[in-house]
Amino acid sequence: MNKKIARVMDSAAPSWGVCDFEALRSRLIDCRAKSRLPEDAKRVITAVFPYLLSEENYENSNISKYAVVSDYHTVINSRLQKAVEELRELFPDDKFVTFTDNSPIPEVSAALLSGLGVMGENSLFIHEKYGTYVFIGEIVTTLPLECTGSEVKFCARCGKCREACPTHAIGDRGPDPSKCLSAINQKKGELTPEEEKLIKDSGCAWGCDICQTVCPMNRKAALSEIKEFIESAVPRVESGCEISGRAYEWRGKKVIERNIAILEKD
Repeated sequence: MNKKIARVMDSAAPSWGVCDFEALRSRLIDCRAKSRLPEDAKRVITAVFPYLLSEENYENSNISKYAVVSDYHTVINSRLQKAVEELRELFPDDKFVTFTDNSPIPEVSAALLSGLGVMGENSLFIHEKYGTYVFIGEIVTTLPLECTGSEVKFCARCGKCREACPTHAIGDRGPDPSKCLSAINQKKGELTPEEEKLIKDSGCAWGCDICQTVCPMNRKAALSEIKEFIESAVPRVESGCEISGRAYEWRGKKVIERNIAILEKD
């Protein structure tokens, strides 16, 4: 059975694993998509999609690396939906439901419990091969597959991400998401002078890669081979640029335009 699953999933994602749904039940996220979960769910197939590209793709970049590629929701959904169609043909008596981002499944926990990597001190999932530069998607199924992992493992906590964070968002009790620079430059409305300075000093109009850049586990992170990401790279945003199909589209044009204006201030 797992050989059939492997054939389908290997064509959908460069890396994937399986964890027990029951291990995640107490951590499920209360969202509208939760109603789509199969009542008799048994396993979660966790798929990892790397997005790190070669350095020339980031020349003169002013956005986070994850935003350089096209909106990952579209890419991941397309690949997982195709996989689900094949799996339903192979196992017609079982259910397969896909989730990406807007998901009741805590994706980092699912990836960890599937044995695909470790939890970073910055709360990011670190894949054994692709580092932190990954997107995660899930397929919840009633099929009782063999699990590939069962426990959560952690990084060495070297402290480099904590030391490098410009907003001191990573503390002894873990990260404070509200302090993250990525959260600040995605806020709507006017920003405080201090927040504007953080964006100006970072040189980044969307997101933040600082804690990932300094992470030792990212030094040899493998590059993505996903065609959709390679062909869609746009490393820089300018005033008046097209935002359709990009990671920053969901927040609206005013936010990205505000950040660009901050970067352009003398």
